[in-house]
Amino acid sequence: MLMPYQALRLLFLLGFSLFVASCKKADPDPLADLSSEKIAVVQAFNKVILPIQDADPTRDFTELAPLDTVLAKAQVVGMGEGTHGTREFFRMKDRLFRYLVQKHGHQTIAFEANFGRAVIVNRFIHGQSTGLASAAAAAKSMYFWTWSTDEVRELLQWMKDYNVGKSADKQLSFYGFDCQYADDEFPLITEFLTKVDPASVPRVDSLATQLALLGQASVTDQLRQQYAKQLTTLSNLFISNESQWVALGGRQEYEIARQAARVLFQQQDLGDASSCNYSVKRDRYMAENVQWMLTRANIGKLSLWAHNYHIANIPYASCNFPSMGAILKEQLTNKYLMVGQLLTNGSFTVVDASQSSRNLKTLSVRTEGVNNSFNYLLGKGQYANFAMNLHDAQLGSSLTDWLSAKHPLFEVGALFDESRSEQYYSITALTGRYDLLIHFRNTTPTLLLP
Repeated sequence: MLMPYQALRLLFLLGFSLFVASCKKADPDPLADLSSEKIAVVQAFNKVILPIQDADPTRDFTELAPLDTVLAKAQVVGMGEGTHGTREFFRMKDRLFRYLVQKHGHQTIAFEANFGRAVIVNRFIHGQSTGLASAAAAAKSMYFWTWSTDEVRELLQWMKDYNVGKSADKQLSFYGFDCQYADDEFPLITEFLTKVDPASVPRVDSLATQLALLGQASVTDQLRQQYAKQLTTLSNLFISNESQWVALGGRQEYEIARQAARVLFQQQDLGDASSCNYSVKRDRYMAENVQWMLTRANIGKLSLWAHNYHIANIPYASCNFPSMGAILKEQLTNKYLMVGQLLTNGSFTVVDASQSSRNLKTLSVRTEGVNNSFNYLLGKGQYANFAMNLHDAQLGSSLTDWLSAKHPLFEVGALFDESRSEQYYSITALTGRYDLLIHFRNTTPTLLLP
């Protein structure tokens, strides 16, 4: 039996606890600032989104299993990124590729990186002699700062380790489908011609000399035209000698050297990098190079790693011409799966467009400043990170209407001005642009390699 003072003390403690509890602020309602229409959209996508714990590529794959139906139908999976410098985007693509390898029979990944350099990186992954001492060296060698990161290093190291002890037909391969540089293509061609037609090597050396001259300010249109004509002649040489050269040098080696010659032509045809025409041609050539992998290189299933802008189905992109993804979607239809990645808030590695020095920095965005954007509303979901199948039959009318309507969409390429973040929104619909959406509420920058 409690003594009177004990009962009084117990009542005091109970009352005090209730008082503290009543004073404690309730968690703010994340939907409080939304209209009833937008609340209905959030409630609708909360019913269909697939929670993702994080982007760690070493994590168990169980939570990705519900995506098997859409992944199994694809021959080519385009994996996008909403910025070129977000750690979560990069690691999630690594994680998704590992899942595609282990569950869906993928053995090849191709980057938005130059073709010739990727051949060298692929040799490193296969344990061949390249002069690349480590996965970090391989990542740093790919010209773009975007790939000189710990996240890419981690992927390349995993691929190299995966290949150890496996037969050639079970090993993973690395390709590049970009064509902005010509540094590695000439050596690849010379390497092959030395085996099959040494007399043609001086012709290639002459072209390499001409390429160096094209970088000078005094270069004439006549020299440019002469260089382009001779590159066409080089490509035709491969075509006319195919049977003989394949017999002497091997089919795979022949195809790599022949494609290197084609990429040289693409590179010279891009023209001025500041022009609209440059972007149009680049996406067209990248789509062509992906098709080369499927046809000439005989790759059965392929994963692509690029910016959202390139992998997405954008029929009217640069200068109202289609993006790489739009071209591939038209060619491959439902065999091409587009995976877009978006953020609501976060920091990312990017070139600071506000400074003339154009230094790499860690900059940030909060999309609440554009509260009618896709990014902001997706951040209101019950899960911080999630995937959503944009073709899910359970989407519902309110969600389908929202996804199909045009709203602001935040995506950043290589440059960003933090003080003018509103300029980096495009007005577009998500339906048709992507097939599968992966969203991270808060993100961090990629880790640049020293």
